[in-house]
Amino acid sequence: MRAMKELWTGLFELLTPPSESGDTGCFTNIVAWAESADDFQAKVSRILEKDSWFVVSVENCATVGPSEDVPDELAEQIETARTRPDDCIFGHLHYFPSKPV
Repeated sequence: MRAMKELWTGLFELLTPPSESGDTGCFTNIVAWAESADDFQAKVSRILEKDSWFVVSVENCATVGPSEDVPDELAEQIETARTRPDDCIFGHLHYFPSKPV
C-alpha cells in the first residue's frame, strides 16, 4: 500500500551551474508533494539534475501543517504547491560566494 502524499518543505543548499559572477552556491526553500522525506528529497534532486543543479544539503525538512505560521514567501509557495502536485516550488535563491576571492 502506497503512502499518502503530503506537502513537504525544506531549506536546500544547492550547487548551480556557474553564473556570470562565478558563484554557484545558494540556499532556497522548496515545497513539494511527496510520500516521505526521502521521496521529497529525491523528487527535488531529479528535477534539479535536469538543469545540472545539485543538492548539497537539506535542513528543516518537514511536512507542512494545516495552520503553520510561516513567512509570507513560504506561505505563497505552499499555496502554489497545493494546486501543482507534480512540481517543486522554489523560493528566492540566496546566492553566496562559493569561489575563493
